[in-house]
Amino acid sequence: MLLDEEQLAAREALDALRARISDGEVGGGIYLWGSVGRGKTMLMDEFYESIRVGKRRIHFHRFFADLHSRAHELGSMGAALGHVVDGIRVLCFDEFHIDDVADAMFMARVLDTIVAKGVTVVVTSNVPPTDLLPNPLFHEQFVPSIELIERTLEVIELGGSVDYRTAGQPGAGDYRFATGEFLVGSGITWPSGESVELTIGTRTLECSAIRDGVVWFDFEVLCAGSTSAADYLELASRFDDWVIFGVPVLAEASEFALRRFGNVVDVLYDVDARLTVYAAAGVEVVAGSLRDVPGLARLYSRLSLLARTEMDSVNGDGQRQLRSSVNSR
Repeated sequence: MLLDEEQLAAREALDALRARISDGEVGGGIYLWGSVGRGKTMLMDEFYESIRVGKRRIHFHRFFADLHSRAHELGSMGAALGHVVDGIRVLCFDEFHIDDVADAMFMARVLDTIVAKGVTVVVTSNVPPTDLLPNPLFHEQFVPSIELIERTLEVIELGGSVDYRTAGQPGAGDYRFATGEFLVGSGITWPSGESVELTIGTRTLECSAIRDGVVWFDFEVLCAGSTSAADYLELASRFDDWVIFGVPVLAEASEFALRRFGNVVDVLYDVDARLTVYAAAGVEVVAGSLRDVPGLARLYSRLSLLARTEMDSVNGDGQRQLRSSVNSR
């Protein structure tokens, strides 16, 4: 794939970091940030595959789920944090974002541990360090960690305005997530009488149906209740083909439901599961208002990967009468 000038500059910085690691340098690293769809994860993965030292690559949601699980298993957060960097020289952290004060406090301890252990870190994010934990009520609490990031890591902006996901970058359709669909229409009826209670730890969550390995969820059940990213990770380990129906115009959804839907899509994208969305309006109406919202712009970008299909109707058996089809890629 041809890279643009900004991507080539970021790759050069990662190449230089790889050379320093090969020479035995420890600590430091790169904080690579920029708009959604700019190729940050692609460049980080290329770097990760090219280094030959103890290493770990992890996604934000998976990281916190694993950290809490390990803390429960080992009996303390300190022991769990030690396990995060045990035996590695390089940690690659994809989709770094801090929107929650509790996550911020955990991440502060993680960063302190990483620096103390001399682990080299490569981070991708949609925002610069100064925009982490943007809530003005809590931002000051994370400033020491922001300053630590800026002292320890080389902060590089992957500039440019082209979102290669929405612009149809060749190769995007090679991923399973991008084989999914964003279906729009009226007269849609959903599964009835097929619901299944799924056990997640000590709790249960109702899905509307499971058909040939495809799990169906009502948006309200999946995103408006007390579910978490850890729940979605657990479910994604069981099902690699999802249908979410009843998706509203997201600007009209509650903040909590919107964030949870973003977490679902993040998780499914990261594990490369297939996603089909049923909505009453097109992706521009449903999610276009999120295009410039920090922390949510990637939701619009990822939904834009899905092939868009208009329908006259869909019945409870999933039989579609197609009116027109537009492949967003």
